[in-house]
Amino acid sequence: MEEFLRSVGIPFALLVIGMMFLSILTIASGVGMWMGTKWGWWLASFYYVYSIFRNGSALFTVVTMADQLEGSARGPEYYMTKHGVRIVIHCLLVFYFFKPNVLEFFDMASVNKARAVGVLVGICTGLAVAMSVFGLAVD
Repeated sequence: MEEFLRSVGIPFALLVIGMMFLSILTIASGVGMWMGTKWGWWLASFYYVYSIFRNGSALFTVVTMADQLEGSARGPEYYMTKHGVRIVIHCLLVFYFFKPNVLEFFDMASVNKARAVGVLVGICTGLAVAMSVFGLAVD
């Protein structure tokens, strides 16, 4: 698997770090949401925005590799549909998190929604840039 990942430009260390990060994030956000805390809302919101970025990146990769996937068991259409549907679902979940009753439950009714989205997108963009730089440095 490590050799395959290297052949498509993904360092194995980056994959392991990413999986550990997502696992810890998912567990922590679940605990925080269960308790109805602000940090639980922020972590879960971040997770869904990050998932939009991650699936958008995967969708872009599938589009750029469509010729190579054409002869495989599952063609590029399968992967485009898979990641496209995931993006739509995660967008709907982000919209849900910004509903007034959800914000009220997490004691965040006074949050500036545009600023919160900006913070979440900014953090995800920063992570995407950092991971790209880390990926280039490892290669």
